[in-house]
Amino acid sequence: MKHFAAVVAVMLIAVTLFGAAVAQTPPTLKTTELGRGPVIVLVHGLGGGRMQWMPTTKRLLATHHVVMVDLPGHGGSGLPDPFSIEASAEMLAGLLSQYKAESTVVVGQGLGGLLCLVALGEHPDRAKGLIVIDAATKLEQPIPDQQQKYFLEYLDANYEAVIKPMFMAQARDSAEGVVLWAQASQTPAASVKSYIRGLLNFDGSKYIKEFKPAFLFVGTDRVWPADKKWEDMTKALGYAEAPPVATRRLVGAGATAWSQQPDSLAALISDFAAAAIARK
Repeated sequence: MKHFAAVVAVMLIAVTLFGAAVAQTPPTLKTTELGRGPVIVLVHGLGGGRMQWMPTTKRLLATHHVVMVDLPGHGGSGLPDPFSIEASAEMLAGLLSQYKAESTVVVGQGLGGLLCLVALGEHPDRAKGLIVIDAATKLEQPIPDQQQKYFLEYLDANYEAVIKPMFMAQARDSAEGVVLWAQASQTPAASVKSYIRGLLNFDGSKYIKEFKPAFLFVGTDRVWPADKKWEDMTKALGYAEAPPVATRRLVGAGATAWSQQPDSLAALISDFAAAAIARK
C-alpha cells in the first residue's frame, strides 16, 4: 500500500511538472509562406488576419518569398502569457530569427507596425528594413488612470458595443466597415482587450529614435489627410521626437489598403525592399 501511494505521489508530481512545462512553452505564430526570393514578412493590424494580405502577396510572390503572419492572439497564433506589448513583439522577433536578415524586409500595419518597430528596435539584426502603415507609436494624449479604469470596466461589460463601432469608424464606407468588423469579430475578445489595455500606457516612440534598419512610414487617407504635411502629423502619431524619417502617402487608400491598392502597395514594398537590402 505504501508502495502504491509512493507511485501515485510520483505520478502526481510528474503530471504537475509536465503541466508547468507545457504552460511555459511560448506560443508560436501561424504563417502562410509563398514564393521564392528575398523575404517579405507581412504583419496585419489589430483584429486582422494573415490572409487579408493575399491581394498584395499575389503581386509579390513571383520575385519574393512572402511570409504572412497572424499576430499573437489572432487566427492561429497564441497570445503570450503573461501578456504585454513587449512579449508580443518578442514573438515576432523570434519568428524573424528564422530568416536570413540580410535579405528580409518587414511590413506591418497599425498595431502590427508598432509591434514590428519594437521587435526590430530590440533586435535590429533580424531584418534590413521596416515599412509601417498607419502605425502610431503611442497615444497622442495620455489618459488619466481613473478614466482608463472606467473605460476598461465599460469595455468588459459592453465589449461588442464598444469594439464594433471602433472598427466600423476606421472604414471609408459601410461596405469596408462590414469587411473590417467581419474579420475583427473572429478575433478572441480576450486578445483585443489585452492589446487595448497594453496600448493605453505604452510608448513606442523610443524605438524609432535610434532605429537601425531602413525605415519607411506609409500613411493612407485614413490616418494622413491630404491637406496635412508630415510635420503636422508627427505629434498625433508619436513621431515628434524622432529623427527625420522617410514617408510616403498612399493616396486613395484606407484601412484595407492591402485589397484597395494591391498593385501600388506591392510596388512600394518591392522598391523599398530592393533599396533596403542593397544598403550597406
